[in-house]
Amino acid sequence: MATSQDHHIMAMQTTGLNPVIHALGRLYGSFVGSILIGAVAIAALLGLWQWLAVWFEVPTWLVSKPSDFLGRLVLDWQAISYHAGATSLTILKGFALSVIVAVPLALSLVSVAALERGLYPVIVFLNIMPKTVIGPILIIWFGIGPLVAALIVFLMCFFPILVDSMSGFRAVDPRLFYISRSMGATQWQSFWKFRLPAAMPAIFSGMKIGVVKAVEGVIIAEFIASNKGLGFMIMQASSFMDMSLMFAGLIAAAIVALIFNGAMSIAERILMPWGNAGH
Repeated sequence: MATSQDHHIMAMQTTGLNPVIHALGRLYGSFVGSILIGAVAIAALLGLWQWLAVWFEVPTWLVSKPSDFLGRLVLDWQAISYHAGATSLTILKGFALSVIVAVPLALSLVSVAALERGLYPVIVFLNIMPKTVIGPILIIWFGIGPLVAALIVFLMCFFPILVDSMSGFRAVDPRLFYISRSMGATQWQSFWKFRLPAAMPAIFSGMKIGVVKAVEGVIIAEFIASNKGLGFMIMQASSFMDMSLMFAGLIAAAIVALIFNGAMSIAERILMPWGNAGH
């Protein structure tokens, strides 16, 4: 049986561990903790990949090992950085254009019922069209270059941002408009004070989906309509059967996607501080 002294020692040990457990709990729920957990998960996946490739003696020309393509990230960092920068700039242009167009258009469609009935089906129809089919048409119109890639990114991002923004603007309680009008507020004041803040969670939800679509779209666009960027680099590497450079390009594209996704999370925390009040 445990004596009172043993219970006292156990209590002291538990008390000493409490700050550590509390600190780990805070780290787990923080932004830095999310990054660390993600990094550990990716490292574990790459380690498993390396072990399986060595164990089953998978040829390099079929599947590149992490040690090979991670080495290319270091050796060819200048070329990869150049193409990653071009890809990031294209994403930024297309994504920014989609936000600038989609959010005001969503507000207009929600505010004017006739406009929604007439224009929304046309937007849905255009969104259904495959972007790989639209790409060659844009090449004929604008030639091969970053502009076509940015337009394809715009088309990929536009619809999810539009739909979620419409849901956000439509979710505002109509009674708030009567209250604000009775207090003498203008439509512009009502928009800035409660309509836009109430819709921002839905808008950011659409933007998070859009930024993922942007990375997917820019790689597709650079396959067919660009002379620089990670997609262009991957296509060049595939023509020479340079499997390690192809995988290095894919990893660089994933890093670009993570950077943009992290930037969206930071922007959401800054622009919506009330959304993190309970954390």
